[in-house]
Amino acid sequence: MITMNSQETAPVDERGPSVQGPATAMRGPGKAIASLVLAILAPLGLVITRPLAAFALLLTFPYNGPSKLPWVAPLVLWSLPMILGSISTGLAIAVIRDAKQQGSAKGMSTASLCVSGVVFVIGLLLSTSLILMMH
Repeated sequence: MITMNSQETAPVDERGPSVQGPATAMRGPGKAIASLVLAILAPLGLVITRPLAAFALLLTFPYNGPSKLPWVAPLVLWSLPMILGSISTGLAIAVIRDAKQQGSAKGMSTASLCVSGVVFVIGLLLSTSLILMMH
C-alpha cells in the first residue's frame, strides 16, 4: 500500500498516475541487457539438462515395444532453457516495441532474439534425437 502525505504528489502523464516499482525501474538498455544475458544462459541450460534428460531416457526406456512415456526426456531437456528463453524473448520484444528505445538497446534485443532462435533449433534437434531413441 502506498501512502502519501499532503505535500507529496504522484507523477501524472497522459496515461494517468504512475507508481515507481520494480517493473518500471528498468529504463534504458536494462531490459535489453537482461534479455541478452538470459538468452546466453539458455544454451547453458541445455548443457545442464542434457545429462538429466539422458538419465530420464534410461529410466523410461522400454524393454520391449515402444515407450509409453516418450515425452519425459524432452520435458526434462526443455525445463530450464524454456524458462530462460521465454523471459528473454518477452523482454526483447518489449524493448523492440518501445519506440523510445534506440541504438544499442534494440541491437542487443535483436541479438538476444537471434540467440534464442538458435537455442530453439538446437533444442528441437536434441528433442527429436531423444524421441527417436525411444523407438
